[in-house]
Amino acid sequence: MNKVISYLGFAIKSNNVILGQGKLKHCEKDVHLILVCSSATPNLKALAHNVANKKHCPLIETKIPLENLTNKPGIKIIGVLEPNLSKAILLNKESISIG
Repeated sequence: MNKVISYLGFAIKSNNVILGQGKLKHCEKDVHLILVCSSATPNLKALAHNVANKKHCPLIETKIPLENLTNKPGIKIIGVLEPNLSKAILLNKESISIG
């Protein structure tokens, strides 16, 4: 899990993330990975699936709240824009994903 926290920290500091549903829904950039919190509403999870299908990117439902992973209160969905960080998170997803 520490690696995933580090990768998300790098992505946030380098401004390679989209935080929140409104911004992600209207994002024109290439999104390489979407993370959605397991405690998110069914509507938000459906939005995450729709955006993942539209952007042709993987979707991870996290068992650990994204607020805890990012130290950003109220965050339930994140889009990662950096392809290398997305791959690194996917390689280590077992520590944060539900299934």
